[in-house]
Amino acid sequence: MIQLRSVLGMVFQRPTPFPMSVFDNVAYGLRLKKIRNINILKEKVEKALRQAALWDEVKDRLKDSATGLSGGQQQRLVIARTLAVEPEVILFDEATSALDPLSTQKIEDLLLELKKDLTIVAVTHNMQQAARLSDFTALLYLGQLVEYGDTDTIFTRPRHKTTEEYVTGRFG
Repeated sequence: MIQLRSVLGMVFQRPTPFPMSVFDNVAYGLRLKKIRNINILKEKVEKALRQAALWDEVKDRLKDSATGLSGGQQQRLVIARTLAVEPEVILFDEATSALDPLSTQKIEDLLLELKKDLTIVAVTHNMQQAARLSDFTALLYLGQLVEYGDTDTIFTRPRHKTTEEYVTGRFG
């Protein structure tokens, strides 16, 4: 399982910081990978927090409990924890649905940056967000794959009536 988690990360709808410090949250997966050198841990934790656009907000609070962060900060912390182990793929399950618009924007900006180097698979019910962020889109309905293709085609020239009705807001 640890080997799988090192190449595949998961970020859920509700942030799940561990009941420990900000630093220890991000270092958690690194320690599972047997990284013990404090200088390497510090370097990788800072890098991950910077990637998650959180470093400037928490650099003076690394020893504080992660559960004291705001919801948006907790979500970016969980993303940093995921990034720290340098996965190849990150799955996002409604990662911004419970966040305020400012936090959502920060995470969307982060996703646009991350997708340059990683494979991102994101589940969202927010059609505008899917159109802004994705290169490819799939519509799943009642457990079935209705349509898959490049995002522009899905949103402007869908092949299936169900897709057209969903992306235009006729249902869903």
